[in-house]
Amino acid sequence: MGKYVTKNQKKDEKRVVSVRIRRPVFEAFKGASNAAKEIGYSMSLSGVFETAMEDAISEFKEISGIDYKDIAKTKLDKNWESQYSARTSKKISKGKSQSKD
Repeated sequence: MGKYVTKNQKKDEKRVVSVRIRRPVFEAFKGASNAAKEIGYSMSLSGVFETAMEDAISEFKEISGIDYKDIAKTKLDKNWESQYSARTSKKISKGKSQSKD
């Protein structure tokens, strides 16, 4: 990839989720997050949540032997590639036919 142009990937797309967290846990996290900022660190709820989900997926993989993260990534990659390779092919062939004129 180039220095300024990067390839967008479906895995970079984010989803919004809504969860209910007990108030004392949320307030404790908020306090810890603010204190972390004061000493040069950062904690984000989205980062913690994503890491926890990845850990849960890995834990279930150990139990079941099925790698759901890999399955989802492969499916997204195939969809993403088919969506954009068709567009790229059209643009390239269109550009070639125009340059011959």
